[in-house]
Amino acid sequence: MRVLQLTDLHIFCEPGKTLHNIPTRESMLDVVEHLRGQQFDHVIVTGDHTHDEMPASYRAVRDALAPWMSCLAQVPGNHDDRAILREVFADRVSGTAHEPVRFSIDHDGWLLVGLDTHLPGEVSGVFDEEQGNWLEEVLSQSQCHSIAVFLHHPPCDVGSPWMDAIGLSGRDELQSVLTEDGRAKLICCGHVHHEFQLQLAGIPVYTTPSTGIQFHPDSDSPRFDEVAPGYRIIELHDDGFQTEVVRLPEVKYVPVRDSL
Repeated sequence: MRVLQLTDLHIFCEPGKTLHNIPTRESMLDVVEHLRGQQFDHVIVTGDHTHDEMPASYRAVRDALAPWMSCLAQVPGNHDDRAILREVFADRVSGTAHEPVRFSIDHDGWLLVGLDTHLPGEVSGVFDEEQGNWLEEVLSQSQCHSIAVFLHHPPCDVGSPWMDAIGLSGRDELQSVLTEDGRAKLICCGHVHHEFQLQLAGIPVYTTPSTGIQFHPDSDSPRFDEVAPGYRIIELHDDGFQTEVVRLPEVKYVPVRDSL
């Protein structure tokens, strides 16, 4: 099974509008062009579809991802609006209004689970009791041999103080659910705009670069990195998995620090 993870698109409704000098819509389209012709069983967006949370921005994302609409799954990030996401992607996202946006997909012995860590009005995220109950129920109903988890906020620190300060609360509860079940093989996240490989109680945790602006991995305060945008490819097999980050071949746009 071949899975594509895209994350942290940060699209504006106005074409050409920049985030710290990065035209995020154009950068996302560069990533999509780089992927042209590739086939995936699932395409998963792990949050921050937009930066301004406007309906037109979500429609721009939908237009860009049209080649994979039939296999698209999504979870929100801190820059998302659940109701608008659900309205624009009504054929892909079930539920109503501001209910959690999440998914569970059984495929070839794997269970792909998407968690909603969005906390309205906050940059940080949360895995709460309601989400824990939902996850336990989903896991109890699956006969899969392996689980891949997708969420926006990493469930462990990445070692960058300012990023870790806006991380996930309730991570112990998530760890408890996953370790008690015992089938989780990997966790894929966004939010930190860079590639990290970490662990949660022995479960590999992977973060993925943004399709737009990149953060420097070793900084005590917000700092941008002059590296190309990218995405993650995940190959899921009966006996394990392989994953890699692919970045575009050139740095087309250079970020400028103004403010976060």
